[in-house]
Amino acid sequence: MTYKKLTMAAAGVTLALFLSSCNDGLTDLNVNPNGPTDVDAEYLFPQGVSSVVGTLRGAWFDLSMTSLWAQHYAAIQYTEDGDTYEVRPNVVELYWDLYPGGLEDLTQAADKATAAGNTNKAGPASIMKSWALGVMTELWGDIPFSEANNVDKAGGTTTPKYDSQQAIYTALFADLKSAHDQMGTGTGYGTADPIYGGSVTGWKKFANSLRARHAMRLSKRDPATAQAQLTAALAAGVFTSNADDAKLVWPGGGNTSPIYTNAVTDNRDDHRVSKTLVDTLASLSDPRLAVYAQCTDESVDAGGCAYVGVPNGLSNPDAIALGLTKTSKIGSVFHDPQAPSWLMAYPEVLFIQAEAAQRGWAAGSAATFYNAGITASLEQWGISAADIAIYLAQPRVVYNPVTGLTQIALQKWIALYGQGSDAWAEFRRTGVPDLMVGPEAIIPTVARRLTYPVSEQSFNKANLDAAIAAQGGAALTNRVWWDMP
Repeated sequence: MTYKKLTMAAAGVTLALFLSSCNDGLTDLNVNPNGPTDVDAEYLFPQGVSSVVGTLRGAWFDLSMTSLWAQHYAAIQYTEDGDTYEVRPNVVELYWDLYPGGLEDLTQAADKATAAGNTNKAGPASIMKSWALGVMTELWGDIPFSEANNVDKAGGTTTPKYDSQQAIYTALFADLKSAHDQMGTGTGYGTADPIYGGSVTGWKKFANSLRARHAMRLSKRDPATAQAQLTAALAAGVFTSNADDAKLVWPGGGNTSPIYTNAVTDNRDDHRVSKTLVDTLASLSDPRLAVYAQCTDESVDAGGCAYVGVPNGLSNPDAIALGLTKTSKIGSVFHDPQAPSWLMAYPEVLFIQAEAAQRGWAAGSAATFYNAGITASLEQWGISAADIAIYLAQPRVVYNPVTGLTQIALQKWIALYGQGSDAWAEFRRTGVPDLMVGPEAIIPTVARRLTYPVSEQSFNKANLDAAIAAQGGAALTNRVWWDMP
């Protein structure tokens, strides 16, 4: 595929227009002669953010794949679209198209801001690239990285090599540190910044928090690097409250949240909350159940409230037979047209710190960080202080150092609801909870990776074949580099 996009935008275009803009890449032969080809960073940046967040937190990605594979959601119909691990080739292409789409916008935004000496604009663009590429390497393992999005540069290529996942993480750590350290010169994006509204402090905290996330992914494969990077990230300053969260609040109108778009705009009713999650929350008397899921229509009509999850991996007839009115839809708060898409939230940072403390990698009490992580997650959804205290006092929730790592992993998986790729990545890293495949799954275990797009066989075959060989295969059951038994 072509890893170049000539993005066109006119000066004065509003953020709302960028959030609704088409992200299809234009090849060199399809440049609009009537449109400008030299676009300022302040226009490229919000468009790039919208593209990568809209894709990696979008309906096809989250509803129909990663949140199903994390067993937060389940399919009530069209189960073959992801819930049994059948993945449409054209859907995979949507994610790969970020290279000529949002990633190219962010690359150009960073380059233009750097050339202008404005580090407060270059930094956020680099951080957003690191977030998106971090998700993408979690999906595929080895991906184009060092040679991607460089067609306009000397030595650029339209057939980039695939970097090893190990090399990618090394680069992500360096890029995030550089982005953090360089910020301080020039004006930010201001209201054109859909994540932090131009706050340099917010971006710096996000860079360090993201670095901590990436570090913990390596906990089994390379614990020495994980500890060193985590220590540096924490020292540089991570999220300290829910107000620091990296999230995109959709403006509404023509730019609505993915679940609203799917359920309301597209009039789809294909998804429910997974039985795995419903049963887990119910067993813990977890007040987040009423946030994450809706009472079944049938129970409400009868004057009550029942939460009924759908098992993952059913055949389409068996799933439909459970009844649309007898099973729990995804929580109503997520159906708001302006519901945020979270890139990373404060509770995750606290659970990272809890795990680091439990492993002896960082100072502090694992129990204190664990309780703070649960509290922050519950506060995120408006749970009262009284109910939080009751929840934390339950014997099944009280922290036990003997089972501490498992407890941290479980609470982290719960807190990552709505962040399907992150929850699925954490399951692959920790094995918590013990997810089982459904009866109609086409593979014997929960998927460990995503298959590469078919288009690469045509446009970048030599590099693709080399990457597959280097990884020992690229089937859904093959593990990425950091994913160890």
